[in-house]
Amino acid sequence: MNLRHTLLALVGMALFPVPALADSGFYIGAAAGGATQDIELGGPPEIEEDDTAFKVFGGYTFDMSVVDLGVELGYVDFGEAEVNTNAGDLVFAPTGINIWGVAGFELGPVDLFAKLGFIAWELETTTFAGRVSDDGTDYGFGVGAGFDIGKVQIRGEYELYDPSDADVSMLSMLSLGIVYTFNYLERGGARSRARRATTVRVQFLAGTSHRGSSKLNDGC
Repeated sequence: MNLRHTLLALVGMALFPVPALADSGFYIGAAAGGATQDIELGGPPEIEEDDTAFKVFGGYTFDMSVVDLGVELGYVDFGEAEVNTNAGDLVFAPTGINIWGVAGFELGPVDLFAKLGFIAWELETTTFAGRVSDDGTDYGFGVGAGFDIGKVQIRGEYELYDPSDADVSMLSMLSLGIVYTFNYLERGGARSRARRATTVRVQFLAGTSHRGSSKLNDGC
């Protein structure tokens, strides 16, 4: 391919670009599952308590050519953990607002993803003497998978948080939820059609240039 063909191909790609963000867009979701609280009361042994947890979230996905990148914001309620002590019962009720950076890739209708971020948590502890509140900001990470059914995705994931300076030393959540994407485009549809259209147009431009060059050579 000579320089003229190359320039025509570049022009064709610029005029008819592949929409790399074809599946990009806003989404919202909700999930419920089980949460585990690792509780430290001034020393060993560490106590593990489980309860039902839920969360709501929303985010934006940038569907790139190799991986999907996104940002997600959510609220999570880890339920309550009740611990019996000689001084009376203690009830721990942590909640939090988290923000994640999300990276994943697609395997057909299945999404695999990992996320890293922060949680602004609040821990309300009920004791025999009253209620005490504590709060802080710490990191967290998570992994998960989703299965797409049109605009809806069924998502399962595991998240782990590490609160510092709190009686609850570790928080984890295993959940199953549902996600709705607002401007969903069927995978393999719009994007693939655009790629095929771009390829055809570039080939057409290159072929036209080749025929034009042949006529000029014949005329000479």
